[in-house]
Amino acid sequence: MMNVAQSPLIQDLFSITSKPCLSLYLPTHRTQPERRDDQTRYRQLVRTLSDSLKTAYADDGMTDLLAPFRALERDDAFWNSRRQGLAVFRAPGVFITQHLDRSVPEIAVVADHFHVKPLFRLLQTLEDYNVLCLTRESAQLFVGNRDGLEEVSFATGPMLLINEILGDELSDPGFSNSNSGGTERTVPHTTIEDEVDKDTERFFRHVDRLVMEIASRATGLPLVVASLPEQAALFHRISRNPNLVDASIIVNPFGIELRDLVQRAWETMRPFALAESQTLIEAYDEAAGHHDGIDGIFSIAQAAVEGRIATLFVEDSRQIPGKIDELTGKVVFDDLAMTDVNDLLDDIARIVLKHGGTVIVLPTNIMPTSTGAAAILRY
Repeated sequence: MMNVAQSPLIQDLFSITSKPCLSLYLPTHRTQPERRDDQTRYRQLVRTLSDSLKTAYADDGMTDLLAPFRALERDDAFWNSRRQGLAVFRAPGVFITQHLDRSVPEIAVVADHFHVKPLFRLLQTLEDYNVLCLTRESAQLFVGNRDGLEEVSFATGPMLLINEILGDELSDPGFSNSNSGGTERTVPHTTIEDEVDKDTERFFRHVDRLVMEIASRATGLPLVVASLPEQAALFHRISRNPNLVDASIIVNPFGIELRDLVQRAWETMRPFALAESQTLIEAYDEAAGHHDGIDGIFSIAQAAVEGRIATLFVEDSRQIPGKIDELTGKVVFDDLAMTDVNDLLDDIARIVLKHGGTVIVLPTNIMPTSTGAAAILRY
């Protein structure tokens, strides 16, 4: 599982020290009629930022901070390239925009630090996987999750084709040249089906090696094959990829719409994602049984600033407005509308990451506690 602190975007946001920090998140849409409302909702979120800034900034300072947001609103090229979500970050001297491949909640926050918890769940790999679409003649690789799939390109392009991979090794099915008695002639040597099977197996071995090289070894993500039954069985037999899961998506992968492939992939992979989450929750339960697992906000904040948290679980839909003293761990609850107040869960997560801990964002229904946070201690 990827440590989100290693993300270049997270590292950039953590390195920014200028204040105030404005964070805006917006779920976006690629198709009509939903996408017509995206810019309207974006303007409403910018207005929320403006209202929050009015409590602490003069008009000139507020105008400068909001100017890039206003310009972005009129950038048609930017809005035409939207995906599933949008994140925008602004501080004096800083303006960062990021299209996202997964939806996010609508959030507009002004605080002393950027609000980054929505990014954590996007960057962690609990629900991510690779999908290999496979036929006898072609292969295409995707990375994705329950919300969508994105193509992964090979060095030679988006697809692997048998004639390009095997080249001169590709059989001429059914016949071979023979020289008998000085006369060259063409004779049948095997069935066409036998030769096709041999070519398919050679092609699949190449595909297996390339998928491991460009994806599996680097990410550790589980791999599921989408193919017809015979090809899926053959790939499972010859594959050496330790990330290949036992289940397959039995379908002609190039005969269905991408949205249908997304749905079938998640139906297949959901049990594996839940099993990984359950393993983490069981680790917390065991730690709590040995007094190395805690769930109170005050005790978690204290342990975070002391660098004692190995793994922090936070609830994705929960916000606890307040401030934390990063020297003492003291917590004060406050109003999120104030310009120096952030989500405590967000700030605690940031502190844990800075101390080398791991942060896991979970949905409400599988959180191991009801407080919005839980932690496994190093000591």
